[in-house]
Amino acid sequence: MANNTYLAVAIRLLAEKLTQERVECPKTAGEMFERLAKVKPPYFKGQSDPCFLDNWIREFEKLFEVVNCPGEMRVGQAVLYLKDEADLWWRENGARLSVAEGFNWEAFVVALRGKFYPAFMRKQKAQEFINLRMGSMTIFEYYGKFIALSRFAPDEVVATEELRVQRFEQGLTEEI
Repeated sequence: MANNTYLAVAIRLLAEKLTQERVECPKTAGEMFERLAKVKPPYFKGQSDPCFLDNWIREFEKLFEVVNCPGEMRVGQAVLYLKDEADLWWRENGARLSVAEGFNWEAFVVALRGKFYPAFMRKQKAQEFINLRMGSMTIFEYYGKFIALSRFAPDEVVATEELRVQRFEQGLTEEI
């Protein structure tokens, strides 16, 4: 009788461990898709707004951590949330990109930014930050715009917190 009790306990512990491992690390792309779908990730349609693209990327990076998405599944899962122009871009370029040696999430992000957030746009947003002045905005509007654009600022402009504060204060006046 004691052997049956030990066997039952061992089976229960094994079942718990297998369930825990399955929760921790999905074995199939389908399981991973189900996990992501439950949290309703955003779609990226290829909008020209670099803020939206950066937010989409950051959101997926957070979700991948939360749902414990293995590195090798990340691109495959993220492309399911591309629509319209972004989906067309992936259909035309995905096969070529994904066979490149070392292609992973980071390489995907670089390619995505290269397509939907090209160099001229990065320069434009950096210049928009540099030229930002409070003008007729409220302090709250100016602060929000400053924070939103600061991610595009050249490193030498906001390399430290002290420089960031200086830039903010300078924008409160007309002259920089």
